[in-house]
Amino acid sequence: MIDSRLRTRVIPEGLRPAVVNPPERLHGVRSDGQPTAGTILAPWRHHGGTKAALGGRQRENIKQHRRAVASAILGNEMSPSMPEESPYAMPHSSLSTPTPSSQRRAVMVGAIGALAGAVAPWHAACAQSTDFPVRAVRIVVPFAPGGPTDLMARAISKSMALTLGQPVIVDNKPGGGGVIALGEVAKQPADGHALVFPSIIAVTNPALMPNYPFDTLRDFTGVTVVGFIPHALVVKPDFPARDLAGLVALAKASPGTLAYGSSGNGTSAHLAGAMFAERAGIRVTHVPYRGAGPAMQDLLGGQIQYMFLDMSSALAQIQAGKLRALAVAPARRFGGLPDVPTLAELGLTGFDIRAWYGLLVRSGTPPRVIERLYADIRMALDTPEVRESFRAQGIEAGGMPPAEFQQLIRSDLGQWKRTVDQLGIRLE
Repeated sequence: MIDSRLRTRVIPEGLRPAVVNPPERLHGVRSDGQPTAGTILAPWRHHGGTKAALGGRQRENIKQHRRAVASAILGNEMSPSMPEESPYAMPHSSLSTPTPSSQRRAVMVGAIGALAGAVAPWHAACAQSTDFPVRAVRIVVPFAPGGPTDLMARAISKSMALTLGQPVIVDNKPGGGGVIALGEVAKQPADGHALVFPSIIAVTNPALMPNYPFDTLRDFTGVTVVGFIPHALVVKPDFPARDLAGLVALAKASPGTLAYGSSGNGTSAHLAGAMFAERAGIRVTHVPYRGAGPAMQDLLGGQIQYMFLDMSSALAQIQAGKLRALAVAPARRFGGLPDVPTLAELGLTGFDIRAWYGLLVRSGTPPRVIERLYADIRMALDTPEVRESFRAQGIEAGGMPPAEFQQLIRSDLGQWKRTVDQLGIRLE
């Protein structure tokens, strides 16, 4: 509304000026666009009123003022286009008569100081939080949906999406002994937005395949192990041998007559069986299958006599009494079967096979990005939902730091190279 006595446009209650050392009272602006005496104005903040009360000239002056403040904060010179009739001039003091230039400078210095103090920590925080991730994160799984690797990836992806603030997509690319999935990540930028989730094949296949296209240590960097899946040496409940010593005695009594199955050539189940035969000094026949399921069916049917079966497949069968575990392959006992001894305890010193499932990124990924991914994965592994899901599948949650995982990769590459060379196993 218009106050005819003062010939001023009264500022609505909803519009409040953001001022430095605001005056005790605000009269308004005159009809010519200038502030009334004793008034300090700064860029308007809207608090529910209407902006219509501001004239076009005032709005333009405000825009110019904002540009000048921003320019000064960024280290540039103050805009030379600051109007001489700016509505942001300091009021005249009764003790001195500053020039218009000094008036503008005083206001600008105060505004810049206040804004710089507020913006600096915000800008630093944003730089840290928005640097990574800036788009969806993809976990490439070298196996078909429904297997333990796929289930683990999907279990942690939900929590990771919440803490990273970006979608986490599980992308299944099976085939080629993991080469397809590894190749997919190897060609992506080294920025942490693409991870590959291989099992122990990342360290066994380089030893088994003469023309393996990757150098695991050179081309990839470990983030963390998500889970360990131990293997158990299992037999039918009615198998004549009641313990491992009995199995070895039967094999030695009839060399070459006992057969063990595996989920395929070059898998950890195959290599565990070959290592066990070599360490125990027995001669047995290896029968590879297309997966653990078919092998387990033939074991139950009597076509093979024993096998090393991953716990995600074996645990429920053992608990139901359909299979019997003679030993476990890791150096430590498995928590889900605390009464089953390790092979090392039973005399095969140094026998330690665990199928680890770990996340890798392309080499050259910044260490701070790897640490961020590790922290978010570790948080996911610590959630009750993931812990319970893993426990039910016979999976031991991982979470080792990146440097420790990288050392495990290095150690396993050497171990499996020696083992494969000793056993004379090769895959084309």
